[in-house]
Amino acid sequence: MLEISGLSKSYGPVHALSDVTFSVEPGKVTALLGENGAGKSTLVKILSGLVTPTAGAIRVNGAPVDLSSPERASRSGVAVVQQEISVLPNLSVAENFMLTQPSRWLRRGSAPALCAPYLNRLGLGHVDPGTAVGELTIGERQLVEIARMLSQDARVLVLDEPTAALADSDIELVHKAVLRLASEGNVVLYITHRLNELDEICDAAVILRNGRLADQFETKDASLTRIVHAMIGRELDELYPDTPARADQALPAPVVRLKDVVAGGLASPVSLDLRPGEIVAVCGQLGSGFVEPLRAIAGVSPLSGGAIEFQGATASNAKAEAVAYCSDDRQLDGFFRDLPVWESMSAPGLAQSGLWGLVRPSRLRQSVDAIAERMTILPAYRERPVHALSGGNAQKVSIGKWLSSKPRILLLEEPTRGVDVGARAEIYRLLRALADDGLAILFASTDLDEVLGFGERVLVFHDNKLVHQAPSAELTRDQLATWITHGSIDRE
Repeated sequence: MLEISGLSKSYGPVHALSDVTFSVEPGKVTALLGENGAGKSTLVKILSGLVTPTAGAIRVNGAPVDLSSPERASRSGVAVVQQEISVLPNLSVAENFMLTQPSRWLRRGSAPALCAPYLNRLGLGHVDPGTAVGELTIGERQLVEIARMLSQDARVLVLDEPTAALADSDIELVHKAVLRLASEGNVVLYITHRLNELDEICDAAVILRNGRLADQFETKDASLTRIVHAMIGRELDELYPDTPARADQALPAPVVRLKDVVAGGLASPVSLDLRPGEIVAVCGQLGSGFVEPLRAIAGVSPLSGGAIEFQGATASNAKAEAVAYCSDDRQLDGFFRDLPVWESMSAPGLAQSGLWGLVRPSRLRQSVDAIAERMTILPAYRERPVHALSGGNAQKVSIGKWLSSKPRILLLEEPTRGVDVGARAEIYRLLRALADDGLAILFASTDLDEVLGFGERVLVFHDNKLVHQAPSAELTRDQLATWITHGSIDRE
């Protein structure tokens, strides 16, 4: 149903896409894979009518289509659900549908009845169209996003990382909806960095690398080695670095200690010791309270009970620069998007690079270059604005900027969200090296494979309570999922 032939897009001497040709069959879920910067975003922008290709053709049902604007793309039956959820939480489900419909829909009284069939198709029949979107789960909001695209009579659906920000229970909702859409004979082009989704819902895969088609296959015929090699052009030895063996008697004193801490929406106290050189994971569903220990240590969530000690000192006496905190939204507060990389990375180190409030640019740049070198950010990228970087390099900037303040504790929420497999392995290696140098790392993640593969110890949260903690080597993925969704390993 969807044919892409010789598609190219150039920005001056830069070739974002070069002679890309592939087809997508109806009734199947086809994964679109590739590293950040491989050309996926450019292809999505072309399909959504936001970018005009330099060369090539796109056909739907054998006929050429005009994708020169978003409106014409919609009329051609192509709908793109972007990675960032754009439904407005303060409006009802029906009102959100009205925003994307022709003028004949702009009648508030008839909108609920008109959008109900599309909600039913995605398993949202229980949702009242008059409900404010802000009252829905994140997964349900994502399905509302997809449903209102369906209401435009779309037959070709492009889903850009629809599960990137979701917990496992919401991912299951989206997966069921996607499979249902494919079973109805639609074309589904599914962009993801979660390679486990290939086995779970995808029938075929198309892989881009450096703007070109690198491989195309049925997922049942592909090994992980083939997939990763096609994406990054080389073998990936190990995704997660080895964890050093530790003897209990050799453990250093905690760099931070939580004593019966209650913060944010936590329903019961949390105690935790975090030691130099350790990498500890906390996990749970969105809204389960699993991010609160990090935010309490960072001072983002004020304490309503308990105490936090930094190497024996109470929080009020602890130096602020001892703690580095990266939220789950790097675009919001991880860097200055429009400044060059080196300037964005220099911000936390300004005080250390000057005297009496005057900064020495040469000393500042020298310090930043040393950190960028350690974070494997190439010199050619350091003059570019951060928004021009791939997701992996942008995350390196978000993390690396804190190193100039010489923190003892690094707190990370969703450390590899939206980052491809090659860059993930690099970030894990960099973090492991920082931990080996004595940094204590506490990270929160909804990616269970990341939690088990990278964390040495795991804290599991359910319903705003800490329900289990154990070394990662003693946990399986199924056990972890059960603790997260039920709060107990004994319940089904």
